[in-house]
Amino acid sequence: MGYRINGFYRGMFFPFVTTGGINSILFGVYGNHLRQLRRVCHSDYQREQLEYKNMFIAGSIAGFVQSFVACPIELIKIRLQTHHYYNKYIYGHKMTPFWMFKRIIKADGFSGLFRGLVPMMCRDVFPYGIYMLAYRYTTTYLDQTEFVQQRRRLRSEDDTQVDFVVTTLAGAWAGILSWVCVIPFDVVKTIMQAEENRQYRSIWHCLNKNFKRYGWRSLFRGSWMLVVRAIPFNAATFLGYEYALEWCHKYFQVQIKSSPKYY
Repeated sequence: MGYRINGFYRGMFFPFVTTGGINSILFGVYGNHLRQLRRVCHSDYQREQLEYKNMFIAGSIAGFVQSFVACPIELIKIRLQTHHYYNKYIYGHKMTPFWMFKRIIKADGFSGLFRGLVPMMCRDVFPYGIYMLAYRYTTTYLDQTEFVQQRRRLRSEDDTQVDFVVTTLAGAWAGILSWVCVIPFDVVKTIMQAEENRQYRSIWHCLNKNFKRYGWRSLFRGSWMLVVRAIPFNAATFLGYEYALEWCHKYFQVQIKSSPKYY
């Protein structure tokens, strides 16, 4: 109760200033790999047949790359949040992201910044393939509905080509689908990153120990909050991405080819 409402925002500043960079890496790697995969196709027919497969592969590669950047950021955020629960100061020092960074380096070395990397890869690699695939498939489905087509017929040429409703719904649905299957890995990642005494030797050791001690329900702690969070977060992520991409096309006068619309 001592923190009041600001207690809900512990450790917020560090992810707030880094989330944009992480998403830039994610979508940048995804877009570049998707274009490379399209180029190796010998015909438009082959490109169309392999489009969804290529999206899944490109999304998985993007998830793999961004996990190396996101892991230290997640680690510092979780340490700040869990340590703030006990005291705002520790060993006479006020806890800041930079202080926590130095503390981790001093205690565990550079490799300590990648504590929980394996469960994070399990959470991010293939699920990001599902994430991108689900978004594209949902937008394609919604684009064919009469409601969306009627909205587009009423739109003038000067209006934005980003459909707010389609992008919001598709982003929210993609976020839900990508999260529901990886909640246990996120729980394990958080447990491994929060503790400093390294009682867990590996992801499987952590899974097994918590399963035996607390039962299978412990692997789904906070699942409802993760799903609820995924709806506005991923809707906003894709809205920001689509609007930023459209603005860049106009500002830099990039000619959009007749290849698939998204990405």
